Amino acid sequence: MSNLWITPEELGAYANTEYAYQAAKSASNILWALSGRKYNGVTTVTERYACASRTYRYGPSNRNNIADIIGGEIHNIPSSDLDFFDDMTSDGVSPSTRLRLRGRPVQRIHTIRDRSGKVIDSSNYYLVDSSTVQAAPGVAWTPCDVEVTYTYGIDAPTLGKMAARTLAKELAKGWAGDDDCMLPQRVTSISRQGVSYTLLDQQDFLDELRTGIYEIDLFLRTVNPDKARARARVFTPDVPRARRATPKPLKYGISDYDVVVRAGETAGYSEVPFTTLNASWLDDGSTWTTETIIYNYSGTKSRNLGSTATTINTATNKVKVQVSYEDALAVNGMIDPGTFDVYVSRPDPLAPGETETIYLAAGNLRITTSSQTITAYTIGT
Repeated sequence: MSNLWITPEELGAYANTEYAYQAAKSASNILWALSGRKYNGVTTVTERYACASRTYRYGPSNRNNIADIIGGEIHNIPSSDLDFFDDMTSDGVSPSTRLRLRGRPVQRIHTIRDRSGKVIDSSNYYLVDSSTVQAAPGVAWTPCDVEVTYTYGIDAPTLGKMAARTLAKELAKGWAGDDDCMLPQRVTSISRQGVSYTLLDQQDFLDELRTGIYEIDLFLRTVNPDKARARARVFTPDVPRARRATPKPLKYGISDYDVVVRAGETAGYSEVPFTTLNASWLDDGSTWTTETIIYNYSGTKSRNLGSTATTINTATNKVKVQVSYEDALAVNGMIDPGTFDVYVSRPDPLAPGETETIYLAAGNLRITTSSQTITAYTIGT
């Protein structure tokens, strides 16, 4: 469980202590586990779903099978059962028009892309039972060999967040050595008729999945009265599981000058400054040709966008770089960021037949979903 139920800033007088984050994280994990692992928080992911055949997705077949390599892996594919979505029209009813997503419950589907990289129009599908993508009846598309970006999960209820806040404060108090900590202690001192002795509390409440603090145990008793250790799940070997992709870090430091393309939009652009020295070169009356090249993360794939993607303004010492969604997707893919370089060139006046090239600017290139917030920090040139 990686999502916190509360933030350290909610701990009042203990928000700025050295134990604030550890207390918030520990309280969130403890109550997540004690409440039956129901409230994982809300997460946005991008997953790819490979669809080799109907049999591969929906169960065994009595037909003859042939071995075939799909996505670098060998699969037994039933003869005449290859599931190419280009040849199919959805009826809105059959299993081939549905795709059950791995993360549940699904809160929102941001984008779905087919295997050619095209974003599927949202009118071509809808969400069923907070778990399944259903193709709309009559559309020439089925959810097969697709990449889905979506948000799923269950946020903790208000009572749970209040309980987590209380538990986090008591944990911070205990770690700081405060005497008014409400967490039960194992040692209890008793004095009767002049005789003092010490008892070790059996702490039976731990066996009942409780904490010993009233408002916290009230929440646990409400949401998990049967003391379930985990959510009920159904496993079937007939449905393949998706692989979760984690994007690589940016090549350069994050900047306001990065080119960011939002999924589903036409293009993304940025105005990137260049040095005054280069500006004096460009303003000498020569005819310069601009050139923008985009690269994937590893630099193994690139695309020259030519001069149409770049506009130079020598008055402001800025170059406007514009990258279409199709170009960014073809080079980068949806997950990992890439980079861009801007050059200008002209025939070399001192060496006839040769070209003089000046490196002008560079930055990160990335694709985001339309719901993601882009945070940037301005850097010097």
